[in-house]
Amino acid sequence: SSLAVAHHLLDVPCPLGAVVVRDAPRGLRRRAGVRQRQAGPLRLGEGIGREAVRGFTLSVLLEACGRDVAGLRDAAILSLGYDAGLRVSELVAVAVELMEAQEDGSGLLEVPHSKTDQEGQGAWVWLSPDTMRRVALWREAASIRAGALFRRVAVIRTKPREARRAATVTYGIGERALTPAAIRLIIKRTALAAADQGLVDLMGADLDHAIDALSTHSLRVGLTQDLFANGEDAGPIAQALRWTSTATALRYGRKLAPSSNAAARMLKGVRK
Repeated sequence: SSLAVAHHLLDVPCPLGAVVVRDAPRGLRRRAGVRQRQAGPLRLGEGIGREAVRGFTLSVLLEACGRDVAGLRDAAILSLGYDAGLRVSELVAVAVELMEAQEDGSGLLEVPHSKTDQEGQGAWVWLSPDTMRRVALWREAASIRAGALFRRVAVIRTKPREARRAATVTYGIGERALTPAAIRLIIKRTALAAADQGLVDLMGADLDHAIDALSTHSLRVGLTQDLFANGEDAGPIAQALRWTSTATALRYGRKLAPSSNAAARMLKGVRK
């Protein structure tokens, strides 16, 4: 694509349309395959689908979050990221001004830009009351009134000058939004904390593999799979996750989609 654009800008003939050039990547795809490595899903883990979800889930990670300021922030990140199915670029861009509380305790979040909305038409996504409560706890603890919602937390420990006094801990809240790398670190660190607390039945190589599979995309993949497990079709899922086609939704839900497709719905009624 870059080479094609360069030729176009220079107003010179582009050789990329030649048969020998087109056939080269086709042959490579046939030999190597086109299956992409998928992030390990962080599904809700309770109340969705018939089968229990094993390993790391959103519920497990929320339970593993600490009760200090950083823990409140991490829980809010995980909860909001799952509800809205946000890409990491969208998650770090969440600002207080983009959120709107509803009378029933739920909320709406405006997503001004996204990977599939380069022109900035924007979209609105729904947030559960649980997420809104977690966001409120984080905002209150961090005294955030405006601007970036998810920020760096610096822990400042002060040693007591006198033996009778206990050490004090204060928190410094940054002004700028977290980076995508920081979000990835929070997810993996929380997963490791969940394992240390015995919240998952994983050990050794299985544990290492499960943590390694988690990424900033895990919440989005988990929501997609939960929607398939709940019986939703690829079309509404693609709309909810703001994809322009159903291809990515079907790829994320490759294993779960057959349970809710047309054949499955018909056969469940006649083949017991």
